[in-house]
Amino acid sequence: MRSKVIILTLALLMAPGISSAEHPGRGHMMGGKGMSQCAMGNMDMMNQMTNEMHQMMGQGHMTPVHQKQMQGMMDQMDQMKQQMAGPQNPQMEQQQRQQLQQMQRRLNTIKQQWEHQH
Repeated sequence: MRSKVIILTLALLMAPGISSAEHPGRGHMMGGKGMSQCAMGNMDMMNQMTNEMHQMMGQGHMTPVHQKQMQGMMDQMDQMKQQMAGPQNPQMEQQQRQQLQQMQRRLNTIKQQWEHQH
């Protein structure tokens, strides 16, 4: 049951990226202004990580520790998406980029550990 909730959460997180990919130029507009290149890169990075997590979760055999870590990252990305919906400045976008890079490193570590289990 818990894995179904996590998979559904991942699917919901992926939805904004899917609509943006299907309609280039749409989904990147906020408040009548386009997102900066940095913000678009951050969204792309979040969508990529979400896809990776979705694949790993879909294959199963995740330890409870890894599930908890992934849930924490998903929660953090959700908060970032909410921030991105509001006014942005270059400093905030750069902080988000750094947080995403840290999450990517954590995800890579989880992925390596997960692959060694198989």
